Amino acid sequence: MQDPLERLRSAGLVLPAAPTPKGNYAPACVVPLGDRRQWVHISGQTCRIDGRALAGRCRDDNDVLEAAHAAEVAVLNALSALANAAGGLSKVEQIVRVRGFINAEPGFARHSAVLDGASNVLAVAFAGQRPPARTAVGVSSLPDGAWVEIEVEAIAIARA
Repeated sequence: MQDPLERLRSAGLVLPAAPTPKGNYAPACVVPLGDRRQWVHISGQTCRIDGRALAGRCRDDNDVLEAAHAAEVAVLNALSALANAAGGLSKVEQIVRVRGFINAEPGFARHSAVLDGASNVLAVAFAGQRPPARTAVGVSSLPDGAWVEIEVEAIAIARA
């Protein structure tokens, strides 16, 4: 059986290097759940490639595909942080929740379609897991004008 990283590679998706914080916060918070499991919360990750944000703002349906691609990039950054915090993606038992913040004009209404870019990546990486709970919210701005910022919460096998 392939692990999540192999499934991503098979789909042509590559995890970037683990992101470094752009402020005074931790990239992840790991909380033990007994001796065998841990709760991992990943700080919001934007759609950065080599440190540069994919910048844009959803105005209408014409922006959905580009913004969904940005959501894919953001979730790959989040998965890189998750792999680092959990000791590998193969340790992840369940992605519990995904929160997506979409840089959007007030009249934009396709937030869920944008966040499907991230959900599709998670479905590849964690095939067989139940889909996570998900929130897609439009916001008036994001760091560096990014299209999308994503948070991920997961349960993982505790590090030895």
